[in-house]
Amino acid sequence: MPISRVSIAILVLMLIPIAAGARDGLAIWDSRCEECHGDPDVFAGNYLWVIDGQLQGQHHIDNLSLFMGNHYIPDHEIEAIGDMLQARANSPVRFNTECGGCHGDASDFVEQSLWVSRGGVTGLESGMEVSEFLPTHQGLQPEDVVFYRKLFARLGGKPLP
Repeated sequence: MPISRVSIAILVLMLIPIAAGARDGLAIWDSRCEECHGDPDVFAGNYLWVIDGQLQGQHHIDNLSLFMGNHYIPDHEIEAIGDMLQARANSPVRFNTECGGCHGDASDFVEQSLWVSRGGVTGLESGMEVSEFLPTHQGLQPEDVVFYRKLFARLGGKPLP
């Protein structure tokens, strides 16, 4: 009789979902999202952005976790996917796609053309803070300026708050 109680206890423990931190967001994406949404780098670059440290998208801008929960993602996996997508939304893929034709690779551009400090990101050629320069460049919108300024700071090794 004691062996059956131990067996039942083990089976019950095996049924408890794994914590989100223990799951790899990319593995979850590959098993649940990739078939419809494709590569996470391309998806994040096209449809997501990070503003004030929050991952945002076209749906449920203020609460992307709510959208993911309504999009067949179990609660215990939302954080792992969100963290993975947030890292990719801040990746150089968007820069390389939108700006690479003129400016080359994002990392090389930052290294050769910008001075990054804890206080901001300044163009070496213009001497201007990129938040002042970018709104005059190629019709960039305010959310684009925020995205690129944070991307440049991160690539320069001094992420902005």
